[in-house]
Amino acid sequence: MKVDIKKLQYLINKYHNEFNCVYHEDYVAEGKKFKAGAEILLQDTQQLLKAGFKELEIRYNVTLYEYLNREYPVEYRRPTRWIDYNALDGYLDELETVNEQSRRKRFLYLVGDAYLRDGRTSHDEIVLRHGDTLDLQKWKTNKVYLESSQKFFVRTSEVGIIVFGTIKSEEFMDEKDGFRKKFNLLGAMLSHKFDKKFEISPDFVPNTDFRTVTDPEALPTEYMSTNARLVIIGEAITQAHKEALLKLKRADPFLRLMVCPSLSPENIDHILLQIKMVYNTDRWKKA
Repeated sequence: MKVDIKKLQYLINKYHNEFNCVYHEDYVAEGKKFKAGAEILLQDTQQLLKAGFKELEIRYNVTLYEYLNREYPVEYRRPTRWIDYNALDGYLDELETVNEQSRRKRFLYLVGDAYLRDGRTSHDEIVLRHGDTLDLQKWKTNKVYLESSQKFFVRTSEVGIIVFGTIKSEEFMDEKDGFRKKFNLLGAMLSHKFDKKFEISPDFVPNTDFRTVTDPEALPTEYMSTNARLVIIGEAITQAHKEALLKLKRADPFLRLMVCPSLSPENIDHILLQIKMVYNTDRWKKA
């Protein structure tokens, strides 16, 4: 997988006693050869930068990706599932049927590289790259080069939450500073972000993936352009908001929609769990 050299330098410097990665292909810089399979050293990266290289093709592995995600959680999002060859076949076939019924086109992103292992070359050939989009046609074209025993980390093309309109909130006393404040969903998500019980999804990054839309005319564009996975509305909405939701529902019959009650200290945990449940539901699946 290709990674910016400066990001590798940062990781090597910060985690110098634990982080390591290797070249996936050979490089030559200033007469020196860096061979595939060799560990990438900090002094190597400085020499390669001077020679004009901006990124390196490195060998993907799960541990390496965990470090990338830790420091760059949006660019290197966590996968949402580990799926085997046959199950991936079935899921993409399912999405193909869903896409025929909706203006939203759903697909998967590959997390990490998928390699051809044939033993005829010094390093495994990359069949599918990290970040590649996977739909049924692309999968059928490339799966013949992969072993049927392989498993793949993937995440869905849909990520993010849109709060449409206003959600009411009760005041509470913040014990940390003694001030009265109001709950808000983003703040609640951030305060629970290290608790797996309330994690919306492995690839969900609250500060980036949480949006608010107040203009009814802007909702369809925001929903389609951002690939948001869930729309949340308050209990009281205007006629214009209702019409916008109906328009969106016609465009995407599989829209995930949740009505959120007024936020309070007593119900905030329950609301976050409900959001998590609806967010991770595929509405085209039969109960």
